[in-house]
Amino acid sequence: MHLITKLFTLTVLSASLLGAQTVPAPQAGSADSRIEEVLSTISPDSIRSFDNTLAGFGTRHTTSDTTSNTRGIGAARRWIYSKFASFARNNRDFAVHEDRFVLSNVPLITRPTVLVNVYGILRGKEGVNGRYIVISGHYDSRCTDIMNDTSDAPGADDDGSGSSLAIEAARAFTAAHFQPDANIIFICFAGEEEGLYGSEHFAMEARKKNMNIIAELNNDIVGAIRGGNGVVESNMVRVFSQGYKEIKIGNREVNPEVIGYENDSPSRELARYIRAAGEKFLPTFHTTLIFRQDRFLRGGDHASFNKYGYAGVRFTEPNEDYHHQHQNVRVADEMVNGKEVKVQYGDLPRYVDSAYVARVCRMNSLTAALLSISPPAPTDDIMLVDKLEYGSRFRWDNPQRGKDIAGWKIYYRKSAQPEWAGYVFVNSSTDPVVNYDLTTMSKDDYIFGIAAVGTNGAESIPEAPLPGR
Repeated sequence: MHLITKLFTLTVLSASLLGAQTVPAPQAGSADSRIEEVLSTISPDSIRSFDNTLAGFGTRHTTSDTTSNTRGIGAARRWIYSKFASFARNNRDFAVHEDRFVLSNVPLITRPTVLVNVYGILRGKEGVNGRYIVISGHYDSRCTDIMNDTSDAPGADDDGSGSSLAIEAARAFTAAHFQPDANIIFICFAGEEEGLYGSEHFAMEARKKNMNIIAELNNDIVGAIRGGNGVVESNMVRVFSQGYKEIKIGNREVNPEVIGYENDSPSRELARYIRAAGEKFLPTFHTTLIFRQDRFLRGGDHASFNKYGYAGVRFTEPNEDYHHQHQNVRVADEMVNGKEVKVQYGDLPRYVDSAYVARVCRMNSLTAALLSISPPAPTDDIMLVDKLEYGSRFRWDNPQRGKDIAGWKIYYRKSAQPEWAGYVFVNSSTDPVVNYDLTTMSKDDYIFGIAAVGTNGAESIPEAPLPGR
């Protein structure tokens, strides 16, 4: 069964129960084989090579040497640029860029410092004013003392693993000559350890330009399968997502708890989309959704995108080992279970499992590929609350007017359920505005999300329709 065909295997409530019309799934297009080619191109050996190279620069501290060709953050960023440039030579739709800016008068950086985000864009058919999907990691590193920019800080897992993933995803998409509709950005951020400065600058500039970023997939510490707790897990990744802080309905700010949407922010809907795609297409690799923006006492680059109103999530390995994060490379004698043993500290390549990183890379790439060929999400979608009634009524704009649209899915779940339970399919329409009535499902009892479905079977991220009149 092809990838896109399998997109239509969720449970559909019967027409007799809902008074809704069910329709056959659209025929799979050629996109499914191209996605399979991208996923099959992703290589653990390639990822291992990238990660070893990044760790080999000794330190990638934000204020480390920028002149050496073998050590420091300058050498690392030039190498990343060269890798992206090599992909561009083989794919005319791929372009390489630097987001370069000067940072000064900020905590933890004591002198004016040039920061450089290095990225490539696989240009989609929608052009520069179209949608964007971002796959990211950060390439800077640190040792125990965050101000120490000379000691070794190999940063193989934090975050050589995430940067290697972003580079490998770019290699796979360009090698497969995948042609998306939306644009896909593969980016390695700088200045994460001192305060998310690289991603903050990129997200801020994106918002100024009104870039339509529909998903930011951040990968930070995605390389180890053995945790400091002794647990080994190679077939699962955690996905962190932020809930709503506030919701605007017109000019009113509404507490999301009032309408039950605290778990239906764009980032949480993106997280559900990732999990659903993985369950269907990568069934041996599991996604655990964590409904928090990040771990306690920690932060990641997706938070910068959340700050500027973009949907963004963080991928992180299931069991971290703090001996191998933010530590000087050293061996220490310690008492473990009553015995003195030698304990290795430091973020070294030996603790990164490239096969695991490849699995996380496939999950990122699958999500990006599906989103990049999906139709745009419904716009101005609302759930009507203009009268007391037993069912639920919806309205959304239809700018596509049937172009490449098979229809829409109205997803549903009980208000206390974390994930979608099923959907009702609504046929495509040429009307400028679509109205739909679920007469037997009360808006008081259910949470809904509306996704556009393309004729190729790919679908947008569901959006929770806000109450309206």
